[in-house]
Amino acid sequence: MSTGLQSGTRLLVSSLGRGEREGRAAVLPLEAGSRVRQDGRQENQYELRDIHARFAKNVLRIYLAVSVVALGALTVALVSDLQFQSNAARTALSSETELRAEYIAQYLNLLSGEVQRIGARPEIDLFDQEFGPERALLDSFGGTRAIFNRGFALVDPDGALLWSTPRDLFPHGVPIAPQAFDALRSARTAQLLPSETNTGILLIATPLHRSTQFTGVLVGVIDLAAARALDTRYGRRTVEIALADRTGRVLYPSVSQQDQDLLAVTRANAGTGRPFLVTTSTEARLVVAGAPVQRTDFVLLSSVRSDALLGPVYRRLILRLSLGLALSAVPLIGFSVLLRGSLRRFRASEDEAIRAERMRSLGEAASLIAHEVRNSLNSLRLGLDVVLNADGTDRSGRRAEILKSLRGEMHRLSDFTTELLTFSRGVTPQLTPIDLSVFTGRVAEALAPRAVDRSVQLDVRLSGERLPVKADPTLVHVVLTNLVGNALDFAGGPDDHPVVVVETLRDGDACVVRVSDNGPGVADVVRPRLFEPFVTGRNNGVGIGLALSRRIARAHGGDLRLVDRGPGACFELSLPGASA
Repeated sequence: MSTGLQSGTRLLVSSLGRGEREGRAAVLPLEAGSRVRQDGRQENQYELRDIHARFAKNVLRIYLAVSVVALGALTVALVSDLQFQSNAARTALSSETELRAEYIAQYLNLLSGEVQRIGARPEIDLFDQEFGPERALLDSFGGTRAIFNRGFALVDPDGALLWSTPRDLFPHGVPIAPQAFDALRSARTAQLLPSETNTGILLIATPLHRSTQFTGVLVGVIDLAAARALDTRYGRRTVEIALADRTGRVLYPSVSQQDQDLLAVTRANAGTGRPFLVTTSTEARLVVAGAPVQRTDFVLLSSVRSDALLGPVYRRLILRLSLGLALSAVPLIGFSVLLRGSLRRFRASEDEAIRAERMRSLGEAASLIAHEVRNSLNSLRLGLDVVLNADGTDRSGRRAEILKSLRGEMHRLSDFTTELLTFSRGVTPQLTPIDLSVFTGRVAEALAPRAVDRSVQLDVRLSGERLPVKADPTLVHVVLTNLVGNALDFAGGPDDHPVVVVETLRDGDACVVRVSDNGPGVADVVRPRLFEPFVTGRNNGVGIGLALSRRIARAHGGDLRLVDRGPGACFELSLPGASA
C-alpha cells in the first residue's frame, strides 16, 4: 500500500508539474508537427492569393503602360500624318487651281482666236454700211448653244453701236470703257474685256482693219455662267470658283460678292501675278487658292471652307484613333473577363480552403482544449485516488502537499476556462482610473511567491511618477499575470541565473509596462504569428494567453508587442495615459 501511494504521488507531482508548464502560450519554438504544417498551408493560401492579385495588377499595369505608349506613338504619328495630309490637301487645292487657270486660259485664247478669225472674214466690211452679209454671217455663229451664247455686236470707229444680234444685246450702248476702246484702236489681237454693267458677262473684242485702216470693232459676248466656262470638272465639288481681274474686282463669282473674306483675299493678292494660297482667320475659315490666267488680266480663285477641305483628313484621324483604341481595348476587355473569371474561381477555392481551414482549426482547438482539460482532470483523479487510498497516517505531510497541488490545479483550470470564455465572448472593458505603476507593483508582489518557488529573481522597477490610465483592473490584471507568468516560466538559460525584469515608464502620452526575461527568446518561426489564437510552441499547448492579452490591450486603445532588447523575450504593454 505504501509503495502504491509513493508511485501515485510521484505520478501526480509529475502530472501537476507538466500541467503548470503548459500554462505558457506560444513562446517556445515550434516543433515539427501537424500544427506547423496546417498553419503553413493556410499561410501559403493567403500568400498565393496575394501573389495572384499582385500578378494580375502588374499585368494590367504593364499592359496599360504599353497601351499608353503605343497610343501615344500612334497619336504622334497620326498628328504628323494629319499635318502632312493637311498640307497635301492645301497643295492639291493650289495645284487644282493652277490647272483650272491653264484650262481657262486655253479656252479664252480659243475664243479670242475665233473672234479674230470671224473678224478677218470678207463678209465683215464696215465701209459699205451694208450689214446684210455681216448679219447673215454672225447669225450663223450666234444662239444660246453656240460659243458666243449672248451674241455679237459691231461698233464703229467712234465707239457707237452699229448693229447687234440680238438687237437688245446692249440696250444702253456698248459697255466698253473709253480707255479700253482707245487701246483697241492700236491693238492687233483680240482683247478680253469684262462688262462694266453685267457681272459674269465677258466681252471678246477684236479690232477690224482694212488696208491698215481702223474700221471698227467686232465684239463677241459670252455669259460665263450659261457657257459653263469655268466648269473644268477638276477638283472637289465643295470648291467654289471665282474669276477676278488684277484690281481685285470679282467678275464671275460662284459665291456671293458679299463674301468679305474672298474679296479681301482677292484685293490683297490678285495684283501679284503669282499663284497664292491663303487661309482666312475669320470664323468662316476659308482656304483660298489663286492662280493667274495666262495671257489675260484675270485671276482664277478657288475657295473652300477649311472644315470641308480638311474634314476627310480629320475623319481619317478620328477613325484611326478609334481603331487604335478599339484594338487596345479589346485585349484589355478580354483579359479583364478572363481575369474576373479566374478571380471568381480563385475566390471560391479560397473561400472553400478557408472554411476547411477553419474547420481544421476548430478541430485542433477543440483537441487542444480537451487535452488541457483532460490533463487537469487526470491530475485531480490521481490526487484523489492517492488521498482516498491512504491508510490514514501522514508521516511527512504529503497529503497536505497533494491537496495543495490539487487546489492549484483547480485554480489553473478555472483560470484557463475564464480566459477561453473571455476570448470567445469578446473584450468589453469597464474603465476605471488606476495608477498603472502602483497596479503593476501589486501584481508583481502577488506573483513573487511563484518566482521564489521557481528560483527566479523578480526585479521590479517602478516609475517614480504616477502613470494614470483609465482601464479595467480585472482585464489589465489578466494581461500582467500572463506576461509575468510566461517570463517566470522561461527565464534563464542553461548556465544563466534566471531573471525577470518588470518596469514601468512613460513614453510620450502612453504609459508602458515592460516585462523581459533572459530566457531563450521567441523562435523566428513563431514570431510572425505570435499573437494569433491557438498558435502554440508545443503539441500539448493551447496558445490563448498572448492572443487574449493583445485583444485586451487594443480594446483599451493601447497595444501589446514583442520588442527586441537583447537576449530573452521582452513584451511591452502600452495604454493611453489619462489626465491626473
